[in-house]
Order: sequence, then structure tokens, then C-alpha cells
Amino acid sequence: MLSKMARISLAAPRRIIATAILVMAGAAIFGIPAATSLAPGGFVDPASESARAATVLAEKFHRGDMEMVLLVNSDSGVQDGPARVIGTDITRQLAESPFVAQVASPWDTPRPAPGMVSTDGKSAIIVAALKGNESSAPAHAQALAERLAQHRDGVTVQAGGAAMVYAQVNQQTQKDLLRMEFIAIPVSFVALVWVFGGLLAAALPVAVGGFAILGSLAVLRGIALVTDVSIFALNVTVALGMALAIDYTLLIVSRYRDELADGRDRDDALVRTMTTAGRTVLFSAMTVALSLVAMVAFPMYFLKSFAYAGIAVVVFSALAAVVVAPTVLVLLGDRLDALNVRQLGRRLSGRPEPTRQPIAQSFWYRTAKFVMRHAIPVGLAIITLLIALGIPFLGIKWGYPDDRVLPSSASARMVSDRIRSDFTSNSATRVTIVIPDTAGLTTSDLDTYAAQLSQVPEVAAVSAPTGAFVAGRLTGRRRRQPAWQPAAPT
Repeated sequence: MLSKMARISLAAPRRIIATAILVMAGAAIFGIPAATSLAPGGFVDPASESARAATVLAEKFHRGDMEMVLLVNSDSGVQDGPARVIGTDITRQLAESPFVAQVASPWDTPRPAPGMVSTDGKSAIIVAALKGNESSAPAHAQALAERLAQHRDGVTVQAGGAAMVYAQVNQQTQKDLLRMEFIAIPVSFVALVWVFGGLLAAALPVAVGGFAILGSLAVLRGIALVTDVSIFALNVTVALGMALAIDYTLLIVSRYRDELADGRDRDDALVRTMTTAGRTVLFSAMTVALSLVAMVAFPMYFLKSFAYAGIAVVVFSALAAVVVAPTVLVLLGDRLDALNVRQLGRRLSGRPEPTRQPIAQSFWYRTAKFVMRHAIPVGLAIITLLIALGIPFLGIKWGYPDDRVLPSSASARMVSDRIRSDFTSNSATRVTIVIPDTAGLTTSDLDTYAAQLSQVPEVAAVSAPTGAFVAGRLTGRRRRQPAWQPAAPT
């Protein structure tokens, strides 16, 4: 099969390249906006109890399990003056917003719930339960933040909370990917120039990497049309796509040049390259793809997305390496080593052309022979090194991604840092309790249950639809009429 593919590349190289360019253009148009279709969540098992509670929130209360936190800060205090006026106005706007299902603020009750006002009295938080899922709620939070997070009359309002964390993670991921591409591609190109010597030969693996990345982005966006895909899949797409494309193309080009150096003509050299190096590429791609398939079995789409991205990248990288790269080699012909930096350097310095070193005298050949002669000691040394590198893993502490994945300049990070340092409780650790069956449930029953919840160890306070409870005691009734009944019958 590979020899037949080589002959097709020899027979119709321009048609293949034209087709590849059209495919790349289509993939670019469809795939580049993929980030807007991906979600920053996917960390929860859909069958878990928390996921079922979120489903009840969405179906019965028309709200999700994501919250937005607005931090109101004033040096003159938040209980009176401009901070109270602005805070009350923000609370009203949130309550009237179609994106918000419920709002809690320190100005809702005569006595604010613990944790909603900072210990120094200069800051307060407004917590809004947003409608929508992991994809739509962050967009709602971003829209609200642009309208409400301002500085006026000596009062500063900043937006944070889980929904803003998700929104800013999405934005930061796109920025980081662009930054990574601006760094990785030039550095990779310089390294390839050092390996190959020629600018054209070095540009080929980078071009193949671009083909693999664009194709994979198109696949991710297509999958996102039918199921959830994590935004973090983009990291795998760019990093793995460039790495595999360079690796596979480097193998093809190096073998092709070796065959030419052995005296074969270009056609025979390409056929032999495809039947040897091409086969290695396909087996490598198959191995990597099969190792990623297992991730599809996990219920969290965060992990599934790595499989989607990884498999797509492997397929496009291998396809480009065994179809596009050989065709480019045919079209370049003797120009493969054109624009050779090494030759230019030797000419300028007056140094002679180096003679081709026999394979038996090369560093890698001698290294391989040494390893084979001393297999057991080398193997033990490598195992020891791997164990030493893995020792820090024994002290790993697993955690749920939160605002700390963001840079310190992000508003969601600043709000959470402020809450952790200046407030008695952290709104990010709020847990929403859902009672799926309210048949016969009275306000008194709800008060009793909320009071009992507030007595659970490590629970700072409970904010119920009827009021706030601390250590089993009611600390304040809500001024507005409680709206704890679901929007649909249960």
C-alpha cells in the first residue's frame, strides 16, 4: 500500500498538493473558531450525585450550578454610603437580569449572612446563581461583568466566582495557545534548520504540523456540534500536533536523504522511504492512537476530549507525513537542500565541504552499539533514573481546578484571593443543596432543615430561601418573599 501511495505521489504531485491546500483552507475556515465552541468544564461524572442535583436545578428552577460573585469594595465601608447604594443597585439589576435565577447580598436581610462582608467591613460580596450550563453560564457572567464591574464614586466592583473563572480560563487558554505558537514554531524551525541545514527542508515539518493542527481543530469543532468538548483539548492539539508532525516528517525526510546518498534515483528513493520510514510512521501513529482510545471510556468529557484531540492529531499527522510530505519531496526534487545555511556559512568562511561520515562512525550508531553490549547496566540505570524522577509524585495532592489556574491579574483570581484573605468564609466553597421532592414541605420544615445543616462541622453558614442560619440559629429573614418552590411541579 505504501509503495502504491509513493507512486501516486510521483504520478500526480500537483493534484495532491492542490487537494491538500484546499483541505487545509477548509479546515482553517471551519476549525480556527473552534475555541468559541468548546467548554472549560467537564470535570464531573454526569451520573454523580452532584450532576443529578445540577440537572434538577436546571429543569425545575431554570438555573445552573454556577455562580457569579461580585466584590464591592469601598474604603469608607459597605454598610452605608455609596457602597450600599451601588451594591443595592447591582443586586436589583442582577435580580432583573434574564441570566440570573437568584441573588444573595449582604443588603437582603437586616443582618448580613456571615462571610458576605469582610472582616474589616470595607468589602462585601454579591452572589448570583446563573442560568445555563458550563457553556452558557460563563458567557452570561462575562456579559454581566462588562456591565456591572466598574469603578465609580470611590467604589470598586470586580467580578469573580466559578462562572467568571470558566469565562476567563477560556480567554486565557486562547491567549496562551497563541503565545505558545509564537514561541514554539520559530524555535522548532531554528532547531530544524540546525538539523537539516536547508531552510526548505526545515520548513516542511513545520508546514505538516500546521496541516495536522488545522485538521484537528476542524474535527474538534465538528465533535462540539454533537457533544461537549473541553477547551483544554486545544493544548493537546497544538503541542502534540506539532511534535508528531515534526517527528514523522523528520523521519521521512531523513530516510529519503539517506536513500539518495546511497546512490538511488529520486523515484526509487521515495518508494523505499515509504516502505520503511512510512511504515514506521503508521505503526507509531497506530500505537499512540490506541493508547488514547482508553480515555473515551471515562464519563467526564474533560478526559474524553483529550482522546478526541489526540486521535485527530495522530491521524492528521500521519496522513500528512505519508501523503503530503512525500509529494512535496517530489515537487522540490534537487531543491530540497536549497537555501542551505550550512553551505552559505562554509562559503563565507572558506571552509571545505565535509565528507559524508560512514554510519558506523556516527555518534548514534556507536551509542546504540554500546547500549546493546551493556543492556543490563544501561537498563538498570534508566530504571533508577525514572524512579528518582517519579519520587515527587508520591507527595502529589489532587485538587479541583479553580481560580488559581489563572494569572494573578485576572479579576476572578483577584476576587477569590481577596475572599480567602479578608472574609471568614469562601463563596467558592458554597454547596447548593437540592430537595427534589417538596410535597408537603412547609416554611417551618425548611427552617428546621437549614438550621440542622448550619450545625454540620465545617459549615460556616446556610443561606436558605427563607433566611440565613449560623450554628443552628436564624440570623435574619430575607426582605423579599421567599421563592424556593421550583418553577415546575415536582
